Formats: sequence, structure tokens, C-alpha cells
Amino acid sequence: MGEIMSNLNDLGKEIISINKENGWNVVQPHDWHLSEHKIPAILALITSETSEALEAFRKNDIENFSEECADQIIRVLDLTAGLGIDIDKAVRSKLEKNKQRGYRHGGKRV
Repeated sequence: MGEIMSNLNDLGKEIISINKENGWNVVQPHDWHLSEHKIPAILALITSETSEALEAFRKNDIENFSEECADQIIRVLDLTAGLGIDIDKAVRSKLEKNKQRGYRHGGKRV
């Protein structure tokens, strides 16, 4: 897991490079302050990939399901790399927080 985690930032940089080569206008750090629509639009696209994964699950199509899950990760890494977020550090920090939570914390069913 450590190897995968240490490569999230590098994978994000590769995704940015591919997207630029394909003519896409990638997110940049200044977009956080200057764009009211760009980041929300990308978040909506991440949500749409999740909906597509749900539809693949409903159709029992594991091949398409895995592709849609990959699309979600690609979009998240594109966004975080574009904003200059150290996603490796953020994920590790969040995992440490999660380790401190109790069994099924919050009392929710799911």
C-alpha cells in the first residue's frame, strides 16, 4: 500500500500531462480563488462518474464498473494535482484519523 500511496501525486501529474496533451484546460491553483464554476463543475463530473459506476453495478457489469471507478480516481487526482494539493499527505493523514475512530462510529447503519 505504501508504494501506491507514494505515487498518487506522481499519478496526478501524469494525468495533468495527458489532459494538457489532449487539449483540456486543467485546473490551476489560482482557480480556487478566481473561478466560481470550474471546481464545482469538476466535482459534479466526479459525481457523474460515481453514478455511472452505480449503473454498471446495477447491470452487473464489473468491467464497466471498474472503468468508472478508475474515472473517479482520475478526476480526483486531476483536480488535486491541478490545485497543488499533496494528496499523498492528505490521504495518509485521513487514514490516521480513521484509525482513531471507534467501531462503526456515529451509530449509522451504513
